[in-house]
Amino acid sequence: MRSLVQSTPEQFMTKFFTTYHEEVVRGSGDPAPAMARFYTPDIVMISDGVRLNWDKLVAHIHPVRKHLAEDDEARFEVHEALADGNRIAARLTIHAAMRKKLISTEVMQFCEFTPDGRMHRSCGFTRTLNGGSHE
Repeated sequence: MRSLVQSTPEQFMTKFFTTYHEEVVRGSGDPAPAMARFYTPDIVMISDGVRLNWDKLVAHIHPVRKHLAEDDEARFEVHEALADGNRIAARLTIHAAMRKKLISTEVMQFCEFTPDGRMHRSCGFTRTLNGGSHE
């Protein structure tokens, strides 16, 4: 991953999630080696009140992979992002096609990154948008 200083916060977050999706979520085999490019081993992610560490994040990838459509049409719209040093606050929408329906999820996230661009801490919340459409 590239560092925050090489791009705008919006560009950094878009690249982070898009590359993560391509290399980890759409990848095959053990996701842990690819995830190490995006998250520190001591990652703490709190999403919707659920605390995830490295092991829980790795375990989370398997059901996500299973339920994605073959062509999941994933895209990440970063609506706004603000950076302060190694921290980014972002509002974005994740669009993807699961096997049975299209989903769109709004995300509000506060993240802390290492100098090499890996996520170290994250706290946020999500909501599924009405109808899960791609509009």
